[in-house]
Amino acid sequence: MTSAGDDLSAHGAHFGKTSVSTIGLPDIACAETRALVRAWKKWRGWHVMPPYSAWADADLGPYLAYASVARIAEDGRDYEFEFIGDAHVRAYGADHRGKYVSDIVHLSPRFGRQLKASYDLVRISGRPHAFQGTVGADYPRARFVWFETAYLPLAGPDGVGYVLNAAVYRLREDTL
Repeated sequence: MTSAGDDLSAHGAHFGKTSVSTIGLPDIACAETRALVRAWKKWRGWHVMPPYSAWADADLGPYLAYASVARIAEDGRDYEFEFIGDAHVRAYGADHRGKYVSDIVHLSPRFGRQLKASYDLVRISGRPHAFQGTVGADYPRARFVWFETAYLPLAGPDGVGYVLNAAVYRLREDTL
């Protein structure tokens, strides 16, 4: 399966500086991310967001690898990783299932704060948000050089209860 990130000529080299851009859902380039966003839209129907049960009952086939789900914890002060797909595990080198974003903040403060800000944006707005970016030399331990990600809200009893993350990563050659 090919995706937009496949045309990067320097999988082994970091870009100069990390750069992240906000994109609209129609601008998502990777087939895997698009498939999960399409599923989310189908589950949502005419509602602002689909219920968590739609995710829990879904058969996403090969696209499950590109999904992760975080439960909103401590009234939005933290997020617990409930599910982590294989693509996320390969990109980060660990399965953080059962861990919290606050654990990530302790491991990698800058990245952890950015991750929490992304989850907070979706929790507070109740809307999906998508990003594309390159990972530069300012993250020398990063296992990937490019990513595309969409954060998609899932309803809980009182608004956003979970966040479904759909993401594709282009790994550095030395991590393949």
